[in-house]
Amino acid sequence: MSEQVNLRDMGSVAPDRLRSKTVYRSSEVVGPDVLRDLGIRSVIDLRETKHSSVLESQEAKQTQRVLGFLSKLSRSALTFIAQKTSAQPQPCKRCSQRLRNKRSGDIINVYHAGIIKPRAKGAVFCLMPWRIQIKAIGGLLKGRGPKAIVQPAVGDPNEMGFSAFYAAVLSHGKSRIAIALRILMRDESYPCLIHCTHGKDRTGVIIMLLLLLCNVPAKAIEEDYSQSEGELQEAEEKPDPDIVLGKSFMRSSGVRDAQPKTMSKTIQHIHDQYGSVENYIREIGISDREIAQLRDKLCKPGAVPIHSTTVQDNEDDKGVSFQDRS
Repeated sequence: MSEQVNLRDMGSVAPDRLRSKTVYRSSEVVGPDVLRDLGIRSVIDLRETKHSSVLESQEAKQTQRVLGFLSKLSRSALTFIAQKTSAQPQPCKRCSQRLRNKRSGDIINVYHAGIIKPRAKGAVFCLMPWRIQIKAIGGLLKGRGPKAIVQPAVGDPNEMGFSAFYAAVLSHGKSRIAIALRILMRDESYPCLIHCTHGKDRTGVIIMLLLLLCNVPAKAIEEDYSQSEGELQEAEEKPDPDIVLGKSFMRSSGVRDAQPKTMSKTIQHIHDQYGSVENYIREIGISDREIAQLRDKLCKPGAVPIHSTTVQDNEDDKGVSFQDRS
């Protein structure tokens, strides 16, 4: 199968600044032939699956549970604890074997890093108007999943809107976002494909963080985000869109809507809530040394200064680096 939907090179957003053929983004519809043609070596799947790419010790789990009670500690102390207890990403052996090249034997490592954890789902549900909540609960009691009701409401600015959804993902999906970023710190991960269902929302959040980290102008990020709407509309016009895009409610214009102002609000939220993208990245447990490593892998030499204008030097940060245990 050589189908592809909403597939593009992140480097094309700012060719003068970003390395090309390094990070790709797409929907879940990408055939193995396409992956091999692009030379993809790793896939980061941001959907929720039964498989896990997370290896956590019991001690780490227990420590993470009490982080919520440590709000009185300094930000640097919280970041240090998050670094020490963060989950370590491991490829899914079953999914990686499925993409194994039968001729060469090469394996594409597949990582599952679903960033909409139960807490994020709960936060999204609480942001819904009460009438949507009642409909969703009623559908659940009747044996129907709530997605057909909740997901179109997420895309409706009169009900919730994508910018509020992205803010919830950023707030409640921090540990999984950190996992995705740490996968990108490994040399062997490149070229890498990042995808979710449509390649617009969860993928859009991760790509936005990477682009901001590389000092790509907000307008270019917004234009790249809005490109997904046209790509999904084109897929909708294919002979059999059910196979390409799934259930009908996932193909509604509201669900695939990608207005530049939505991404603009999300970028503004990061600056209002966290001060800068660097502060957000630190808060999820990524050190300044790791930020520099990530920039080095994504940006052309000399494209990003050693310290961004929004980076604040942290004397307490000793640069705790990620230890690759795979």
